[in-house]
Amino acid sequence: MNAEERYRILGEVRQASNCAHPIRLTGQMVDLATGEMSARGLKVACKDRRAVLCPSCSALYKKDAWILVSAGLIGGKGVDPVVSLRHKFFLTLTAPSFGQVHTRDRQGRCHPRAKKHESFCSHGNPTLCRSTHEEGNDMLGTPLCRECFDYQGAVLWNAHAGRLFTRTIQQLGRVLAKHLGVSVRDFERAVRLSYLKVAELQRRGLVHFHVVLRIDPRGSTDCVPFLLTSDTISMAVAEVVTMAKVRGLDGTELSWGAQFDLAELGSFGPELNRIATYVAKYSVKTSDGSKEFAYRFDDRSQIENLRTSEHLRNLSLTAWDLSLDERFVPLKLRLHAQVFGFTGQLITKSRHFSTTFGALREARANFSSSANSHEVIGGTFNYAGRGYDDPRAVQLAELFSRFAQEIQREENQMRRLRTSYELQ
Repeated sequence: MNAEERYRILGEVRQASNCAHPIRLTGQMVDLATGEMSARGLKVACKDRRAVLCPSCSALYKKDAWILVSAGLIGGKGVDPVVSLRHKFFLTLTAPSFGQVHTRDRQGRCHPRAKKHESFCSHGNPTLCRSTHEEGNDMLGTPLCRECFDYQGAVLWNAHAGRLFTRTIQQLGRVLAKHLGVSVRDFERAVRLSYLKVAELQRRGLVHFHVVLRIDPRGSTDCVPFLLTSDTISMAVAEVVTMAKVRGLDGTELSWGAQFDLAELGSFGPELNRIATYVAKYSVKTSDGSKEFAYRFDDRSQIENLRTSEHLRNLSLTAWDLSLDERFVPLKLRLHAQVFGFTGQLITKSRHFSTTFGALREARANFSSSANSHEVIGGTFNYAGRGYDDPRAVQLAELFSRFAQEIQREENQMRRLRTSYELQ
């Protein structure tokens, strides 16, 4: 490879911001120095959030997700810093059981039993597992008995989980009003429940939500007009999680799992940074963290030929097959078979919780525009394909992206060490 080729490949990669699968565009641009107009081609980043598909774009998306959460916790990016002084909680909501699966406790044990005799299900399979599973074991999350596992129930629960969450937030306001002894109307006029949630698909294929919940006053006041204590909020959340229900399209009543976790968040400190990092981590995952479930399926045979566990394959096949049932047509399950029927967005927030991804992208584009030598003529650009002209550019893009992330990790580590030293 001569010097000219190296510079050309390097220019392509830099233009696409180290993207692994850039989008090619063609259109008219104006030279800002001379005013000359010419037809040019561009390679722009794909902006895919999934780490297994594009390390560079997903790293940027993850940073933006971190900013969204952080701004909602302590302010910034147009959010008033007064939010740091308001009641804030971190809530985890889980799905109910649809059949026993292999798991591990703190000692790594699965389903131990002290009694002498083994138990078996109606299909002749043991309902116990005395194995000790290491973290990452392929058996984790898979059913002890495939015939006992309710695949249809699991997929339909995933499909209705977003609606169940909306119902939960609505009922939380009503329950808080009841605990305070005020009318629902008076409560809603004075208090706003702001939140950001991220969906995570567990190893068993059921979605659960990590939620940052904030209690805001409405209007110009900085304080909630009611004596709203942390204990009152905690009791209300616990009550709502156990009572919230929605009815599925098949008439089945759907509710949360018995396990949920609620932790109050402080106003400042490393705890808030950990929460923002924790939530952002899940924003760039696919269903199981692999490429197998990164794209929508075009036909059933694609699912049948997946190189994955039989359990996850069965979940996707169930979603695909249920899409043929007239009762479930509104759920569009075929379009969501790769996420086991979950029809919601991976990360969502209420309007007033924080800034938006769009606002962050716009601010970044405006900041970068000062370094541009050419200006795009709007309406003239068209899609011309995907990828680099030279396939070797992909390797270079992934290398640059890996270097950038390594440098970022080292800088974060140094920052944590400095903070720890200053606190001593």
